[in-house]
Parts: sequence; structure tokens; C-alpha cells
Amino acid sequence: MNSVEVTKKTEYAISALIELALNPGEYISSKEIALRQEIPVNFLPQIIALLGTEGWVEGVRGPGGGVRLIADPATISVKNVIELIEGRVAISRCLTNELGCSRLGRCPLHSVWQEAQAALMNVLANTTIAKLAEQEKELMAQKQSN
Repeated sequence: MNSVEVTKKTEYAISALIELALNPGEYISSKEIALRQEIPVNFLPQIIALLGTEGWVEGVRGPGGGVRLIADPATISVKNVIELIEGRVAISRCLTNELGCSRLGRCPLHSVWQEAQAALMNVLANTTIAKLAEQEKELMAQKQSN
């Protein structure tokens, strides 16, 4: 497995989840989510479908329909979203062992990658959609008070 770079698709998925978390229980149209979070509208159907496969969102068609968050945003981590969209997170191919590194066991850099990977995974796993939604609320309040 190759190392993963977080793509715009993942960022859009996180932004869509934040928007839904900011409006608990409400059905919001894809167009409204796209407008509020500055996401290209054409990306959302595929993203919403993926989020739905995880049981995080549900959609209703027709007037008054849209998408709503059905999972607790405190249980959805950034790590969860990245792994859903991109696959396993690894900062170096060295950590995936798929290529059978010839220096494994005698490379001083391996322990550096392991430590950095553990720190990265800790941050991603402990950053939830609920936390990000709270931060967005604070940023919006600051912007309005200026």
C-alpha cells in the first residue's frame, strides 16, 4: 500500500459532516451544504453516498428532503473519515511492509516513522466531527463580533 495524501474529497467529506453536525436533526439539501461549506456541488452525491454506507447520514428525496447526520458526531473521528475515503493512513511505505523493505530491522529511520505515525494517528483519532463543529461555531462567532 502506498502512503496516503489527504485529498480534497476527504476534506469535502469532513466539511459536509461538520455542516450536518452544526444542524442536528435537520435535513439539509446538498446544494445548501455545498454553498455553506464551499464544496463543489458535483462532489456531494458521491460523498454523501459513502457517508451513508457508514451509517453516518441518511437522505430523504423530495420537497423538504435532504441529508441529515444520524450518527453522534463525537463518535466520528477525522481518522474514520480519511480511512473511509482514502484507505489506510501511513506516512511512509516503510510502515506498510508490503514491499518487504530490505533494511527492516536495521534501519534507524524506521523507529522515527513509527513514532511519527503514532503521533499522527493519535491526533486524527482524537479529533472528532463534534470538536470541529464546535471550532467552526467559535470561528463564526469571532467573525460576527469583528
